[in-house]
Amino acid sequence: MKTKYLFIAAIGVVTLASCADDVFVGDNSPNVVEQEATNTEGMINFGLEFPNMTRADIAGPAAAELLGNNFYVTGTKGTEAATYPTDKLVFDNYLVHYTANSAGTTESNTANWEYVGVVPGSAPTLNYAKIGSYNAQTIKYWDYSVPQYDFFGFSTGTFAAVSGSSTGAGNIGITKMNYGSALAGGATAYTFDIPSVDAIKNTYITDIVEVKKTDNVYGKDVTLKFKNLGSKVRVALYETVPGYQVTDVVFYAVDGTTGFSDTKSTEGATLISADANGLPTKGTITVYFPHVGDNNASEQDYNKAAATVAPVTASSTKTLTFGDLYNFETTKEGVEPDNDGATPTPNAYHYIGRTLPTATFAGSEAAKYYQTVFPVSDSDPLTLRVDYKLVSIDGSNEVINVYGAKAVVPATYTKWLPNYAYTYIFKISDNTNGWTSQVSTDPQGLFPITFDAVVAEATDATGEQTTVTTVATPSITTYQQNHTYTTNEYSKGTGKNIYVQVMNNDNTTSPSLVTTLSTSNSLLYAIDASHASTATEAMVMDALEKRTTAIGDADVTGRNGIALTKDATNISITNEIENGVDNNKITVANNSAAKIAISGLTAPGTYAFVYDYTSGSKTVVDEFQPIAVEGSTVGESGKTYYTIDATTLDGIAETTAAETVNDGYIYFSKTKNGTGTTTYSYISITGKATMTLPKGVVKVAKTSITGTAAGGSTKVDGTFYFEKYFSNNGKYAVKVIKIIA
Repeated sequence: MKTKYLFIAAIGVVTLASCADDVFVGDNSPNVVEQEATNTEGMINFGLEFPNMTRADIAGPAAAELLGNNFYVTGTKGTEAATYPTDKLVFDNYLVHYTANSAGTTESNTANWEYVGVVPGSAPTLNYAKIGSYNAQTIKYWDYSVPQYDFFGFSTGTFAAVSGSSTGAGNIGITKMNYGSALAGGATAYTFDIPSVDAIKNTYITDIVEVKKTDNVYGKDVTLKFKNLGSKVRVALYETVPGYQVTDVVFYAVDGTTGFSDTKSTEGATLISADANGLPTKGTITVYFPHVGDNNASEQDYNKAAATVAPVTASSTKTLTFGDLYNFETTKEGVEPDNDGATPTPNAYHYIGRTLPTATFAGSEAAKYYQTVFPVSDSDPLTLRVDYKLVSIDGSNEVINVYGAKAVVPATYTKWLPNYAYTYIFKISDNTNGWTSQVSTDPQGLFPITFDAVVAEATDATGEQTTVTTVATPSITTYQQNHTYTTNEYSKGTGKNIYVQVMNNDNTTSPSLVTTLSTSNSLLYAIDASHASTATEAMVMDALEKRTTAIGDADVTGRNGIALTKDATNISITNEIENGVDNNKITVANNSAAKIAISGLTAPGTYAFVYDYTSGSKTVVDEFQPIAVEGSTVGESGKTYYTIDATTLDGIAETTAAETVNDGYIYFSKTKNGTGTTTYSYISITGKATMTLPKGVVKVAKTSITGTAAGGSTKVDGTFYFEKYFSNNGKYAVKVIKIIA
């Protein structure tokens, strides 16, 4: 959804509207008596009775103050780009000036705005240059012999307007607005030489406004809707790490590679540009109209102003900062860490939001967390890098420090258009790519500690199984036009498709991971209903890496019970995002975006987008997970379990020397009891590739475990029961996508 601040400028009423989806608001003031077609009476005034203002609109003197009490207007008889208006110029870059309580003092001033006799560069407009070729600003009358007028304008706000190049920090250089056929084909309409971000905050432009005789508006005030030339950007974070909450977020100021020893930002949340030249802080902005003229009336951007930026490289910055995090989550899932009865330390353990609608923003709450920035016509990826603390919600006060976590936003979503607002929300999940130690050789990611106790007639000290989930995740960005993060994840009701892009973590502009996207490695799965509300990225990752279904099966059932149903119908690869923030199409590199067709998805439902970036074929290892049999029956009805019994183990010779474990075997210790019986205990080697076992153990080739027992059958003493699953070395990036109705 776009958010933009719009000025409605009229001689009499100037209004700032906050609703980005507003189109030109017509005048609902009482009709005047229409003049005879041959009569040219009736002054052209700029004013408006504005009956449908929103609560956020700014009108009257307050809006005039934001416009610096001045704006420039060009107006023609007829439609721009046609031959007709080239010799029908009415307003040649006239300066229109606001003076409080002056309405009605002249025929051309109905509501405190005047253009007749205004002399740019003289009192009271000393700071504003003359850019038209007229001799003097004279009164203008409606010509009822023409069917239409076109008007458009701009303002430099409280900054001085100078002709040509900017001559200092306090002014903005401007060139004359063109009109008529000079605007055809996206030609330059006019330019601004803008010296700073503060200057662009004061720069406003309008679209072309058609005033048609058939609408009975001749003789009424002309309404121009001004919109700020700058863009607005904000950043938020939320987390979904089970069992923990995130606090003490620290941001990086440079995009290094070690993950934790690079410069930290002292100003708060920071986006880091991958462009060697960084983000512009001054430059020349060219305003143009992509489609004008009657033959283009059906175009989405018909008569809409657009802009390109030619930045001054020497003025650019590599970072965009937003200040501290605000609106921390106050409701704890578990026990408050400061639960000793003492008064909590001020600002201790402030947590970021735990859901998308409660995402925690950085920056100034008064500014709705936005930063004003220069528009960016040809952008590059942006990186967010953070350290943070995970605090257990069980009241134990356990803290895990995470260093150097990183997310990369692809360039598709870092092109900033004038008068649009962009919100970047980053999700910290249990699939994070940060380090939990400051040793770069340690693995990245969060690895769950798991336990599984197996008892078979005797307890063996090595019967503890620890499962390690490998995490190596590229950044995944999802986008849906009209997605309202405060009320939902993604919505089927919008009718808008969801787009997914994947970025390497090395900030490359055209990463190989993206350019090799195809339907075989860009996968969409529906998550089964029993796990839909609880599934996380790491849980889906575990299901993909350790599955009970064969590696070649379309659908996946994980060892952890999650069932993933492949959806090949509603996902495709595209080079076009059909609805950008401004409702125009965004063209991206071939095979760089996946489209998820919203119409075919079940809502509500939870899906997993999986990017398989495995290099070469996967190595698949059969794994046997021992189960503890409680009671007299085995496991779950409907499942098949693999078995091996003591009689079979009795027939296998013990090892005669110490040996390093091998994934092709499972191992048992063998104990001879004083009664002459033998007890076997399972030895877990999961995650212990270099483990050495002493001589005297029994090893069983996995290929020889062929006995089976049906779930629900009667337990047989002296028998080991296993769930069989397939472990693979695939590399997957995962994004859980929740769809509401």
